[in-house]
Amino acid sequence: MFGLLVSLVVIAIEIDQVRRIGDFRVDDAYITFSFSKNLAEGNGPIYSHNMRVEGYSNFLWMILIAGGYLLRLDPYLTARALSFFALSVCLWSVYRVVSRSGRPIAGALATLYLACCTDLTRSALSGLETTAYVAALAYGWSVYLLESPDRRRFSLLAFTPTFLMRIDGFVPAVIVGCVEFASALLTRRFSLRRYLKWALPPVLIWLAYFAWRYAYYGLPLPTTYYAKQLVDAVDSGRGFRQLVAFWQEYGLSWTLPLAAASLLVRKERSLALPLIVGTFLTWGYAAYVGGDWMPFHRFLLPGFALYVMTLGLGLAALLSRVALPAAPVPFGRGRLLSRWALALCGSLALAYSAKRAHSATTDSSLERQKLGDIAHVQSHTLHLVDSMRFARHVVREPGDRWATDYAGVFALFTEAQVIDIWGLCNQTIALEGGATGAHTIYGKTCPECFPRLDPHYFHPFVPFITTPDRFKNQKEIVNFMFQGPQIDRYLKFSKNYVAGYVLDSASGGAFWFLEKRLPDRSLAERDVAPGMRVVYPFEESGTAR
Repeated sequence: MFGLLVSLVVIAIEIDQVRRIGDFRVDDAYITFSFSKNLAEGNGPIYSHNMRVEGYSNFLWMILIAGGYLLRLDPYLTARALSFFALSVCLWSVYRVVSRSGRPIAGALATLYLACCTDLTRSALSGLETTAYVAALAYGWSVYLLESPDRRRFSLLAFTPTFLMRIDGFVPAVIVGCVEFASALLTRRFSLRRYLKWALPPVLIWLAYFAWRYAYYGLPLPTTYYAKQLVDAVDSGRGFRQLVAFWQEYGLSWTLPLAAASLLVRKERSLALPLIVGTFLTWGYAAYVGGDWMPFHRFLLPGFALYVMTLGLGLAALLSRVALPAAPVPFGRGRLLSRWALALCGSLALAYSAKRAHSATTDSSLERQKLGDIAHVQSHTLHLVDSMRFARHVVREPGDRWATDYAGVFALFTEAQVIDIWGLCNQTIALEGGATGAHTIYGKTCPECFPRLDPHYFHPFVPFITTPDRFKNQKEIVNFMFQGPQIDRYLKFSKNYVAGYVLDSASGGAFWFLEKRLPDRSLAERDVAPGMRVVYPFEESGTAR
């Protein structure tokens, strides 16, 4: 009955979270969807139109979304259903670990605290693998912590979903392997034979996965890694600043005494000590690699789930002190009251941080700025998706090359072979590009690469859906393109490209683009769908003004 009550409260919290968040999406999710769609259609895990490049870093997630395509489900429906299932696994893992202390109320409070984290629910709606990865990590740690240290068998195998879910998912498995190695040495129970029997199976699985990746894509790491490898060189403190901002926004400093309390009692300490090491190594790794641009702490949430387990164990330790028999009068009553006061303070610290993590109230300028960024990402991505009803009519032949800085929606919704200007899904730019004119947290740029890439199409900055009189000449479009003037030095847009737009006669909306001049392609106006027409407004006698 107690577990059912906790579950109902969690469901109520999540329903409220979803209502507050709305239809949150990010363009990067559509990159993975493109690979999943190709895989489901029998083309293999390739990007866009016949591009064998590892532009994703979430292999298992890509496979799971492909399963949804096989069932003819909308990819976002699949992603969100999987994410909320993963969220339930994550919450159950937290409850399972904390309740092992014999204090189910502490397990319930820790579970409710994590459920109050709006960023975790937001990540479940985003379409990305974030929540599934957090759940895989929490589940793996729960199996490891609850397995008998004297009979280690399958707990490292429980991290298999973790190292298949993200390209760097092997890091938590390495952390657990090191924790177990040190623990076994310190407690004098180390046996090389038992350790290898425990560790080798998941290592062999990971090596097989790595070997397949290298054979299929030809690079040791995904192109996303190479595209973002300049983040630390340009802004070495970015990841650390994001970690500090995360702590400040969530009010985690107030919970440090509660985390320390997890070390007071032997039963809780045996679980909490490995968790504390794992938590701060996980956060340290996230800070070291430079963080992430997405405004919902995507790289810090995995460590947060482990930290919540630690806080729950701290609360359990305080509650266990309350249950100890009091000393004889006159000191007994005072000691009992002090124990109750400590337990109450621990609960209040947890409640305060839960309030900070929940979006019902805006508790700091950091959160206010983050919510503004989230609103922008949400409306921006929905605009991108809506504009694809125009963009798909630009592509004349399947496989025409389209250069864009929005590699997700263009890959999924058009028949173009997408050239990702940031290099996340383009090997040439990822390996040869630089930081000039780029926000390195997004990727690299390489204007000099474009003569070899030879795009058929470009587009201006957002908003995509504007009006037929938005631009007066082609030069205005070039100046309003990402890296437009720089790329123009190599492609000579005025000579080799023509400006056009797709017009929706019903709404009057227009989607502008540049198209490469080809001798066998007419530049006359043409109808491409009912109510949709392609127009080249600056074309006179075969030349562009």
